[in-house]
Amino acid sequence: MKAKRPTRPLRQQLLIDKDVQVALILRAVLYGTACVTYFVVIQFFTQSMIHPGVNTADLFFSLTDEAMYWVPGLLVLGPLMIYDVLKVSNRFAGPIFSMRREMQNLIDGKEGRSITFRNDDHWSTLAMQFNTIREELLELRASMPSEAEEEDEEDDSWMDATPEDDAVAVG
Repeated sequence: MKAKRPTRPLRQQLLIDKDVQVALILRAVLYGTACVTYFVVIQFFTQSMIHPGVNTADLFFSLTDEAMYWVPGLLVLGPLMIYDVLKVSNRFAGPIFSMRREMQNLIDGKEGRSITFRNDDHWSTLAMQFNTIREELLELRASMPSEAEEEDEEDDSWMDATPEDDAVAVG
C-alpha cells in the first residue's frame, strides 16, 4: 500500500504566477473570440444563401435574433472557463512559484525549507528532486569554510612577524 502524503491546505490565491496565467487566459479569450467570429461568419453566409435577395442590414438583424440563443450561454460559460483555466493552471504555477521562492532563498545564502506540493499538483517528483539538491547544497556549504574564516586566516599572517623583521638598518 502506497503511503499517502500529508495534505496541504487549499490555495487561497487564484492568480499565482501572473505572467503565465494571464497568458493562458488571453489565449483562451483569443480562441473564444475566434469561435464566435467563425460562428457569426458562418451564420451570415448561411442566411445570405437561404435568403439571396435580402440586403445586408436585414441579414445582420436576423443574426442578432439568432444571437439571443447563444450569447447568454457564452456570457455564462466564458467566465466559468476562465476560472477553470486559473484553477487548473494553479496545479503547475503554484509548485513552480514555491520552488522559485525557495531557490531564491538558497541563492541568498539562507537555508530555506524543503518543499512539498499539494496532492493534486503536477510535477510532484520535482519537489523530491529539489529537496535532494537542496540537502546536497546545504551539506556542501557546511563542509566548506566560510568566507569570513578564510579572510581571518589570510589577515592573521601579520601576527607571525617579529619586531626584528620590521627593524630598519640605520647607517
